[in-house]
Amino acid sequence: MLNLFYLLTIISFVLFILILVIRVQIIKHHHRVTNASRFTVFLSWLLILIFFGSLGGVIYGVGHPNALPHFHYNRHKQVTLQTKLQQKEAKQKAKQKVEKLEKKVKFAYTPIKPKLDGNGEAKIKFILPKHTTVRVIGAHSGVIYNTFSSSNKVSEISKTFNNSGDYLVKVTTNGKTTNYKMTIADQ
Repeated sequence: MLNLFYLLTIISFVLFILILVIRVQIIKHHHRVTNASRFTVFLSWLLILIFFGSLGGVIYGVGHPNALPHFHYNRHKQVTLQTKLQQKEAKQKAKQKVEKLEKKVKFAYTPIKPKLDGNGEAKIKFILPKHTTVRVIGAHSGVIYNTFSSSNKVSEISKTFNNSGDYLVKVTTNGKTTNYKMTIADQ
């Protein structure tokens, strides 16, 4: 809508100037002043009204951007584009933050001092950094009780143990192996 006002303002101004130039050429050519026809007078006044009406529309449209639907639509598209860019930047920042945090994640298990409950089970949650393999081995028997691993992301894995005793937890991350001692106590 605002573009239409700009266009009408420019066209009416150019046509009005063109009518004036033609009138001056007629006066120079005939060396006398003649009365303009009724059509020329009507057209001149119409162009003046269109010019000032369109100029008022342009001024109002610039001052009140929400008043003209077309201008509001373009502004909405611009705001939407800015919002999408901000969301994309926020996702990238969040992804970078997660990657930093994943690098800081170390192997852990909870509870730190597990016990068998009334059912004779101990539920233990293991937190694994990415690309980690864990083997839970009986400390005295050498029997492998559990083997599990994480993929390309940090993982939380819950396992249930039915026997109390000492266990050796072998954690391998990126080719580096670390041993942890885990003791599951009786009730």
